[in-house]
Amino acid sequence: MNIQHQLYILLSLTLISVNGFTQEKIVKPINKIQLLADEISNYNGLRHAPFSFYVKDLDDNSTVASINPNLSIPAASTMKLVTTSTALQILGEKYKFTTQITYSGYIDSTTHTLYGDIYIIGGGDPTLGSKYYNKPGEERDFLKNWADSIYNFGIHKIEGRVIADASIYKYQGVPSGWVWGDLGNYYGAGPNGLTIFDNILKLHFKTGRNIGDSTQLICTHPFIPKLTIHNQVVSAKSRRDNAYVYSAPYSDFMFVKGSLHQNENNFMVKGTIPDPEFVFAYELDYALENAGIHTSFYPSTNRLLISDSTYIKPDQQTILKHDSPSLTSIINWTNEKSINLFAEHLLCQISVKRNGYGSTYNGALITQAYWKTKIDASGLFMTDGSGLSRSNAVNSKFFIELLTYMKSSEILKNSLAIAGKKGTMASIGRNTAASGRVTGKSGTMKRMKAYTGYVTTKTGKHLAYAMIINNYNCRTSDIKKYFQALMVKMAEY
Repeated sequence: MNIQHQLYILLSLTLISVNGFTQEKIVKPINKIQLLADEISNYNGLRHAPFSFYVKDLDDNSTVASINPNLSIPAASTMKLVTTSTALQILGEKYKFTTQITYSGYIDSTTHTLYGDIYIIGGGDPTLGSKYYNKPGEERDFLKNWADSIYNFGIHKIEGRVIADASIYKYQGVPSGWVWGDLGNYYGAGPNGLTIFDNILKLHFKTGRNIGDSTQLICTHPFIPKLTIHNQVVSAKSRRDNAYVYSAPYSDFMFVKGSLHQNENNFMVKGTIPDPEFVFAYELDYALENAGIHTSFYPSTNRLLISDSTYIKPDQQTILKHDSPSLTSIINWTNEKSINLFAEHLLCQISVKRNGYGSTYNGALITQAYWKTKIDASGLFMTDGSGLSRSNAVNSKFFIELLTYMKSSEILKNSLAIAGKKGTMASIGRNTAASGRVTGKSGTMKRMKAYTGYVTTKTGKHLAYAMIINNYNCRTSDIKKYFQALMVKMAEY
């Protein structure tokens, strides 16, 4: 074999090696996200569970993984992502809710006496006296400030009453689709034109020494005159709050059933304020008395007054206007802590912006119509703003379309919980690749779990994801583990 022949063989082997190497590199890598999603969907307990899953690469708009992306099912609190995105688009990031204090009649400048009524005109502000904006013990500071402003305005005595007017939301009570078991409990507080203290009623119990002993309702905060509470709570070994409050909007009666840990001197249970409008009037009346301003008559509400067909709302003059924190701030709390009440106020305020009055029903119609002009929203069915209604339905494909459209909104992104770090996702993905890389809105109800949001992967890719599952036959903690595994795969993509 001559030198030329040897060189030819060597060159041929080199080319074969190079070509082999090239062919090996261009083989499409195994999609570990899709493989895991397929595996999870076949787990025992999930075989009959509707599961909608979709992951998109935002850098090249390619589909990374999907299972039933067009399947619309209830998605719990991930619906807040729809509500907050719409609020940003329609209301604007700097939008503020405005509450007004006005008066009717006239003021005698000599005696500083108002011959007329003080009105609180609600603008749908959900933050008044809210625990998210006030330190403990400071929830009533805004009422004191209002009372001081009324005094400085020249009103030191009122030959009339305080009247709260929450008519901007049309007295809808709670959104349709909310179940009876949710209404009286803290997470079932409905939106009101005059929301106060997060519309939360705190009930304080003293429990018995022995299991099965009756309990004593010590007090409520705030105090609500004429409210009758039937206590059926008993003492138990469990340290959990197993007491449930049942009540209806504008009702003067509620009952509490269940059990609380034995031998407790002050066990607090949270319910909802049935009539926030009246509580608002009562609280301002009390603040006026503390400021040295006496009112001659018992406080009332617009809802009670308009029940009389002869009532005519008088002309009013403005004393002060109170603006809420910005929409950006409210959205941050809504998504990070998954606050149902705030989400419902945002949806109602979308209706105020477009129609002049607040309505969950109209807010939902406006939201659906808005997104149909921007993206494929055929898979969105909306009846409330928080996701508490089981008549909501949405698919993972819609969420991806929404997240793609909103991908430039830093306000929305900053409002999301962060896996392993903050908000409702703080406990998921800790000490994994998902921690700090996966953000999103979570949703949890009985036999329902969902997450949707963004991922910045270890390799610098940007993904949008949505995962929704209903009616599984296993523990919710198992679903959380399965979804966490998917988040880890996405972070490693």
